[in-house]
Amino acid sequence: MTSFERQWQIRFEKFATLHQAEHLVSGWSAAGLRRRVAIFEKLLDKGLLGHGIRVLDLGCGAGTYVRLLAKRGHQVIGFDYSVPSLRRAVAVDAARTGDYVAGDASRLPFRDGTFKAVTCIGVFQALEQPETALGEIARVLEPRGIALVETLNPWNLLTATRRFRGFIRRHPTRLRYGSATALARPMASSGLEPARPLRVLLPPPSFPGLEGALTRPWLVRATEMLPGVRALASQAYWIAGVKA
Repeated sequence: MTSFERQWQIRFEKFATLHQAEHLVSGWSAAGLRRRVAIFEKLLDKGLLGHGIRVLDLGCGAGTYVRLLAKRGHQVIGFDYSVPSLRRAVAVDAARTGDYVAGDASRLPFRDGTFKAVTCIGVFQALEQPETALGEIARVLEPRGIALVETLNPWNLLTATRRFRGFIRRHPTRLRYGSATALARPMASSGLEPARPLRVLLPPPSFPGLEGALTRPWLVRATEMLPGVRALASQAYWIAGVKA
């Protein structure tokens, strides 16, 4: 584990020790977590993962997606390197709808082809070399299995402004960013055929009141018609990849 990744592990352990609110355990804003969950549920409603499959939630944090997937009939394992986060996940999941395992994303303790799907949301920004994790994701997937991964958009207007300000002030970034294209290449090299990326619009943490506006049909249509604007407004990309 690199020093960059170790620093993030320490942060996540601290988040889970200090906070009770689920979004804070995972380092999100409340609105950001709600939006991600809503988008994820829409993908599930459209049949992204099929029915009753074995799923690994890599970087499960407080177990939000583990419980959501389990309620939909999937067999889910939540995996995280932050033991305090896993304790929080187990405490919230009183019915033990999922199982929870601690470990490193670069060395998953599962056999080849164990899972039909792997979700990895909010993880790659804390990894210095996500290519290693992608290789492990591909390994534990069965043929035609699906991986859903997230990368933070480096060209989001607010993000780019903040990163430029940090560069001028010589403050190193605490997050790793990667474009959809930059993520699709190592996915393909790992044996995961990437689909068209889904741009994820999230309310800025300082303006949570914009959350409702992001679901309005006119705004969705407007951003779809203006791809350049959508690219600048999207905080993240989600890409689904199918194992060859």
